[in-house]
Amino acid sequence: MSNKPFPDNQSSAFCQRSRQIGNRTFVVTCREFFAKQADFLLELLADVESESGPIQNGAKIQVGWTIFIVNERDGQMEVVAPDYDTNPFTDTNPDLSVSLYVQLAQNHCLQTLQIAGEAALFQDKIVVAKGALEQKRIYLQRGDHAGDGDSGWYLGPVEGEVDSDDLQSYYIFQLLKHRPSVLQVLALPPGYLAVFDGEQLEAVLDEHDENVWPILH
Repeated sequence: MSNKPFPDNQSSAFCQRSRQIGNRTFVVTCREFFAKQADFLLELLADVESESGPIQNGAKIQVGWTIFIVNERDGQMEVVAPDYDTNPFTDTNPDLSVSLYVQLAQNHCLQTLQIAGEAALFQDKIVVAKGALEQKRIYLQRGDHAGDGDSGWYLGPVEGEVDSDDLQSYYIFQLLKHRPSVLQVLALPPGYLAVFDGEQLEAVLDEHDENVWPILH
């Protein structure tokens, strides 16, 4: 993930994917680049309906860091997501590209490391050292959750000390505007630490402080 909402080659036209689930048509809208992820989402919804019965109008389904909401509209079941450009607590967006993009990046990170992750939800909090988001080299470390709404994540500068009075709290989704590249590591489990040099993920340390991120040549 870069500091742009999407890489340039992903700013493609919108597409609409649909699937018949039971006697209803479920519809997903996103950029063409994410068509495969949209199909996976529709497959997941089919599994949910198969296991738990018909998905109700207004149902909320968590998938990783985000939620998807199913609304009946014009005789179809439209899947929408929180609107991260406005207010995700009250507004929704029929374009699922941002939600799918972050989930794709987090899945890629976990698959590269071949580990199971632990979701940090969009409305969970992350503790950030004041001014760290503007620093070139930063690190993120995940401790145990302190309670509901706490992701366990801390973000700070690689160099220099941080006063305990200089800490701020952000919602995870707010990082989309401030430092979107870091969202790719936020599904790492407690005990992991990630280092960024600008927008480049430089290292990932596991619970034994060993760098397990592959070196790219």
